[in-house]
Amino acid sequence: MSATLALTLAFPLNARTGHNEVNVVVNFGDPVTLAGAGNHVVVPEEVLIDKDQNVTFVVHGAGHGIALYPVSANTTRDGIAAQLCGHDPVTQECTDPLFANGDHTILDGKGNVIIVTGPNPPFQRVDDPTDRLFATSTQVGNLSGVFLAGATETTAGTQLQFRFTKAGRYLAVCMNRNHYLSNWMFGFVTVGPGREDEPH
Repeated sequence: MSATLALTLAFPLNARTGHNEVNVVVNFGDPVTLAGAGNHVVVPEEVLIDKDQNVTFVVHGAGHGIALYPVSANTTRDGIAAQLCGHDPVTQECTDPLFANGDHTILDGKGNVIIVTGPNPPFQRVDDPTDRLFATSTQVGNLSGVFLAGATETTAGTQLQFRFTKAGRYLAVCMNRNHYLSNWMFGFVTVGPGREDEPH
């Protein structure tokens, strides 16, 4: 059911033009499993859009923040996961309960530094501002931003829309250290050149 919801394309009406715009929905948190490690997922893990299209991140469950980082085209899920907490092959749980609070450097497929987490404390969020495009729960000084309100069984969650204006590949991570570093809550948006850039 969650996969069906995740792949749904919404077509919101643009008030200024009266035209429909393609809008890809990415679920930040499983829309069916609203609590626990099973909620710490991005569904789908990969989306492909044209340049200048929107992605709407729909938040499900508690404790999520969203940050976007540009990465090299050859950056893979396995390559990112290999830099995060190792998972027990049977339980699929992080094998080091202290991992999420450590200082970690995340590299893309070309070996470029994408995220330096710093240790917690004092860095309570996965929130390296160096090349970050967008963040919802950023930390300023010692004050960390609140996480987003996620959907419950009876209440709609936060919906955030981001327009990708440059072709490339982008990493979307949960800013909750445990969700991202321990439970691998991340996904990718790949942005094509856009129809206006395609050869005729």
